[in-house]
Amino acid sequence: MKVRWKFIIIATFILLGFIYSISTGQSSLSLPELWQTIWGNGTARQELVLFQFRIPRMLLAFLVGGALALAGMLLQAISRNALADPGILGINAGAGLSMMLFLLLQNSSTGLHTNVQPFYALIGGFIVVALLFLLSYDRHHGIIPIRLIYTGVAIAAAISACLIVLTYVLDPSQYQMIKVWLAGNIGNSNWNHVYAMLPWVIIIVPLILRHHRILDVLKFHDPVAISVGVSVNKYRIWFLVCSVLLAAPAVAVSGSIGFVGLVVPHLVRRLFRGHKLMIPGCLLIGGGLVVIADALGKMAVANTEIPAGVIVALIGAPYFLYLLIKSDK
Repeated sequence: MKVRWKFIIIATFILLGFIYSISTGQSSLSLPELWQTIWGNGTARQELVLFQFRIPRMLLAFLVGGALALAGMLLQAISRNALADPGILGINAGAGLSMMLFLLLQNSSTGLHTNVQPFYALIGGFIVVALLFLLSYDRHHGIIPIRLIYTGVAIAAAISACLIVLTYVLDPSQYQMIKVWLAGNIGNSNWNHVYAMLPWVIIIVPLILRHHRILDVLKFHDPVAISVGVSVNKYRIWFLVCSVLLAAPAVAVSGSIGFVGLVVPHLVRRLFRGHKLMIPGCLLIGGGLVVIADALGKMAVANTEIPAGVIVALIGAPYFLYLLIKSDK
């Protein structure tokens, strides 16, 4: 199948997911009502629900999913490991721990201001990256990919333990907010969350797209990449930083949504060859996955919502086990 038709089919499924997402919820909108409301002919309540709640929620889900998928793609490329993912390497956990610490330090139950949340999360994300670099670097061979994975798993486990300990010192209002946030819930999102996330995607995606050929070369062993003039360690650090700049803001505005960065690059790799096509593919499919997961979470159980992070985990965990079994063979 031609690449153009693959993108058309993906875009069609995403569009259907968008329509399903903005028309479902506690106050459902039929297709005629949705169409009328989009063109300004709906009731005041319908316009409020659509433009102030559902559309920003859908856009945030798309941006978060796309960012996490791209971060996973970058980590898999620089580590040459199919199991690499921002959650498994501890980047998501580091961003979450940073958010919790700042919440405790400000001693407030109102949470952090939306516009600065990504910057707080980036602090934790970059601390994790620094640890990954220090513990996986060898002065003779540079960053060792397999050591990067093992170090990330250990750091993620340690930070997760710290997160559990910190929950015991939160007051009830803070604990409730953190509990919902850690589950990967974007149900309370608004346009401010979209504005906080959008610049990171707009800036980082063109940067990594510009270096798509480097990503293609990094999948080979280091001597091969060096022989064609690629500074392997320089670009590994560069793409590692880019993965943090995508994943940490996503965690800040949506909570911990795992497995997107693991599952989506594998699906995209089966559809497209080369990172020039994989980058837009990850953005589209990753965003569409979280949009659909959020929509399903709204309708899975009557009178309640299941966080998008839980729905994605139900999809991603079995696939992760499949990859582990396959990698052992």
